[in-house]
Amino acid sequence: MKPLLFVLLLGLTAGFAQKKTVPRIDASVVKVDSLLWDLNALSKAPAVEWLSQTGTVRPLLYKGVDYEGKPTQVFAYYSNPDLIRGKPASKRTFPGVVLIHGGGGKAFREWVEKWAADGYAAIAMDLAGKDATGKPLAQAGPNQGDVDKFSKLEKADLRDMWTYQAVSAAILAHSLLLSFPEVDATKTAVTGISWGGYLTCLVASLDNRFKAAAPVYGCAFYDESDIFKVPIEKLSAGSHRRWMKYFDPSVYLPFAKPQFLFVNGNKDRFYNVVPYHKTYSLIAPNQRTICLIPNMAHGHEAGWVPHEIRYFFESILNGNVPLVQVGPITVQDSTLRFSYQSPVSLLNAEFHYSADTTSLNEQRNWSKQKAMIDPITQTATSPMPKEGFKYGFFYLKDHRNVSVSSPFLIK
Repeated sequence: MKPLLFVLLLGLTAGFAQKKTVPRIDASVVKVDSLLWDLNALSKAPAVEWLSQTGTVRPLLYKGVDYEGKPTQVFAYYSNPDLIRGKPASKRTFPGVVLIHGGGGKAFREWVEKWAADGYAAIAMDLAGKDATGKPLAQAGPNQGDVDKFSKLEKADLRDMWTYQAVSAAILAHSLLLSFPEVDATKTAVTGISWGGYLTCLVASLDNRFKAAAPVYGCAFYDESDIFKVPIEKLSAGSHRRWMKYFDPSVYLPFAKPQFLFVNGNKDRFYNVVPYHKTYSLIAPNQRTICLIPNMAHGHEAGWVPHEIRYFFESILNGNVPLVQVGPITVQDSTLRFSYQSPVSLLNAEFHYSADTTSLNEQRNWSKQKAMIDPITQTATSPMPKEGFKYGFFYLKDHRNVSVSSPFLIK
């Protein structure tokens, strides 16, 4: 972009993108022995170049971290409730959300539209070094292939790995969002899908300025995934250890401060039952809500459709009615029982279970049975399946059609 045009665009953005004091990440909370990311530097709003000042969603470039010794830029889309309605910038402030795509994804304009229409200032960045047309940027970081995610570790600097670059880009997007006057810096959240869910676990653990996080599908313990353990096991022993030490969310989640909503299906190909259960178990029960959706499809659209994410963010950021809270499950007289707390009465409850221990996660056979709800005592019960089970969970819906679940029961 020519310098004069760049200056003009910066001037034109002054109506809704003036910078303000940006809160800093408290890096002292992340008590790992060697923290790879410079969280103080990432707390600063990056330089931004607005590519257009028209339309309801605005494309932009912002400065990323260096890659292989060279500067980078990251492409992103931004919108907010004023822009999406085609209205002049108002004096209102909005909660903010950072949107992190998954493998094969991009900066999804329609994802930004969705959240702006729902009342949020939203930013979605591309994590493959590409622009809106899918072409590599002149100052691009790594692409999102398996080499940059895994095998490159055998000879590359840790800071040239895709995970380091992607986490940095997402935190910088948050810092940029926090610099906008229309964004309420006390009300920001992050959600990501698949690999973006994995990144959400990392980003929300490192960046304690977020108040809420909703990783979809993605989790920790990558060397236990049916799929991702394959490229990890191909690494040398030393690289395997380094990957898990620096890039697996299990290292960082114990220090996470936001409230979490974990969203997944029970038959996901990439993020299977056992590592998923271990992942959310790293977060204290009073800091997490779980939403296991039976037979949930895997994909970007499927990952941003669940309205539970918006209801959850609204409850944390704006003090709206919370999702159902599920208590511990007990077994008594061959009956599974749990208590729950909900200001909205339950519509239904089911117990989903499987005794299939030989199939891959996506091919496992599941059954279900109705659970009985006692709205007076706010308890629910279901008989122990006669055939027994290895994996099980309760799935609940309230009268808003908002669902949550119990954690997995693994016997």
